[in-house]
Amino acid sequence: MAQKSTSLIRDSETFQVLSKENWPADGAFWTPSRLSDSIVRNVNVWLDVLDTQLNIVFWNGVAETTSGYSREEVIGHNQIWQWLYPDEDYRQMITTRTSSLIEKAGGLEYFETNIRCKNGENKIILWNSCSLIDERDVIYGAITFGYDITDRKQVEEALRKANSDLSALYHVASVASASLDLDTILEKSLECILTTMSSDKGLIHLWDDDKEILRLTAQQGMSNEFITNIDQIQSDRGLTGWVFTHNQPLLISNLLIDPMTPRAILLGLDNSYIGVPMRAKGKVVGVFSVLGDTGRQFRPEDVTLLSSTADQVGVAVENARLYQQAEQLAVMEERERLAHDLHDSVTQSLYSLTLLGEAARRLMRTGELERAEDYITRLGETAQDTLKEIRLLVYKLRPPALEKEGLVGAIQQRLGAVERRAGVKAHLIASDSLKIPAPIEEGFYWIVQEALNNALKHAKASSVTVRIQIINAGIELEVEDNGIGFNPETVDRREGMGLASMEERSKRMGGTFCIHSSRGQGTLVKVSVKTALD
Repeated sequence: MAQKSTSLIRDSETFQVLSKENWPADGAFWTPSRLSDSIVRNVNVWLDVLDTQLNIVFWNGVAETTSGYSREEVIGHNQIWQWLYPDEDYRQMITTRTSSLIEKAGGLEYFETNIRCKNGENKIILWNSCSLIDERDVIYGAITFGYDITDRKQVEEALRKANSDLSALYHVASVASASLDLDTILEKSLECILTTMSSDKGLIHLWDDDKEILRLTAQQGMSNEFITNIDQIQSDRGLTGWVFTHNQPLLISNLLIDPMTPRAILLGLDNSYIGVPMRAKGKVVGVFSVLGDTGRQFRPEDVTLLSSTADQVGVAVENARLYQQAEQLAVMEERERLAHDLHDSVTQSLYSLTLLGEAARRLMRTGELERAEDYITRLGETAQDTLKEIRLLVYKLRPPALEKEGLVGAIQQRLGAVERRAGVKAHLIASDSLKIPAPIEEGFYWIVQEALNNALKHAKASSVTVRIQIINAGIELEVEDNGIGFNPETVDRREGMGLASMEERSKRMGGTFCIHSSRGQGTLVKVSVKTALD
């Protein structure tokens, strides 16, 4: 390969001037008279030729234009190496690699370097180099073609950065959509953005409406001493407070010397800082902050990326808070139902106990012991019924079987105690080792109870099957019977059969609810919930 590539140079009429015999002693390597209108002089790439001492003996016009150094400045010596590569270690690496071409013949050598031009501008050059060999196969120098690829590299870097930023935004969006747990959303979003921005320190503060304070809700890489000082921040204090109040990004090159940095939180930090507001529904809900390594300067595109991420997280925070409010509302509704049940059953039973006891006491005073004994008997029976009512209410709050056995065990007990004793073929398809978050487990349990009750009381089913299985990133519940079926479109979900209750429980878990049924074809109740499983 080496002989072929160098012989083209040696044998071509155009390049005869590069032969060792034509090498001028005075260093005046090239003149138009020696090669009129040459391809070499007019080729639209950087071209230079080196002797065995790495002195420049030819320097074409493109080399002049690209580097800013003229022929007169570079031909005849090797000072150009110090100019193009001011860093000594980097220069040593480049000259060593170039010297290897001269010390040992080889094929074409391809490599990239960063050069410092005369005007101080940095450029990236792709080099194609090869040895120059005379008729006796003796190396007498090297020729190098250079291509300025700075613009191409900048475009490639911009595309890489854009892809990285889009990937980060997609990941944050995925985290936000996959969970309604606020802590999970904040921690995973912070971890993702720090990885993308090549930082190991970051903070998220959320606004607490009740206490009117910015509260630290997620952090990574911060010391305990630092966290103590920024755990709670007034809206008019420090960097975080400024970002929150002004609803604008804040960029600081060095926390240690910036007058806006509170002295209390410095602790020797000389990091750069970038903070952006987190917004949702037109208002600021918190502040997303990232600290850079010492000496690192954040760029405008870093602000854009962090702002976009912060706004996504802000919307996720708002959704999580709405979900929490919905859960609290659901708890209130459950309490109201419990209070209604207490009033309709237990409260009246207790009132009856009071009346029976008072009547028995009066009869005993008047000596009517037989009648008094009758009232006491009725009192005992009513007390037993009341106890059953109370136990049933407690079971509704958290069924003992569900508490002790988990969802699979509780459903097995139900099928064995009710369906099988009633002559219905009952099947449960689920793994005994299946682990489900408690709120979803309880929601599934009550949906199963309602669906089984419908199959038993309304559908007149002779067979029921309950399936619980992992589907993609979530869990799916199905209750299927072979009963008489019905038309879901003609049923008022607010009345009877508990359809509205099942659908509401599904929504509360962040899932989807659907029911498939038709006359004579049985019924399938299906609930799908996306959730993180253990």
